[in-house]
Amino acid sequence: MPHRQTAEKIMVPVGDLPLVRDRDVVAEAVREMRNFFHQRDGTWYGFQAALVLDQKHRLAGILTIRGLLRAFKLQVIQDHLLKSDATGLFFLNKFNENMEITVRDIMRPLNLICVQKNSSVFEVVRKMNYHKTGLLPVLDGDRLVGVIRTIDVFWVIGELLD
Repeated sequence: MPHRQTAEKIMVPVGDLPLVRDRDVVAEAVREMRNFFHQRDGTWYGFQAALVLDQKHRLAGILTIRGLLRAFKLQVIQDHLLKSDATGLFFLNKFNENMEITVRDIMRPLNLICVQKNSSVFEVVRKMNYHKTGLLPVLDGDRLVGVIRTIDVFWVIGELLD
């Protein structure tokens, strides 16, 4: 019955998602995420997020396509500042020593918005709406076990309306 489903039943397991490192530059993250996309009948399919690992190979956050788009905006600002007045350099705290944006700069830390694996689908929907997010980490205690995407919730709500 859909109204009794839990986050664990509708999530995408951790092992099915792309992984990137927090010190990767954005271009490396884009390459890795593209490996998880495929095209069928003219339509692209894949995940719009990657899991981020820290230096000790622990899960540290989530990198979304939206985060990548923000990075491209930052890159444009950086390019503009570097080509204009040198005082703009005081505002470039988002870049590493090579003036590149890293995944850590734009990722969403894991602990900000999440649900437990036994949370109801209604709790998932409430959190997604309240925090205006399309991707919600699912935890078992403090261990990440999966993520729920908007499309996962959409299908469950569709079953409720049938």
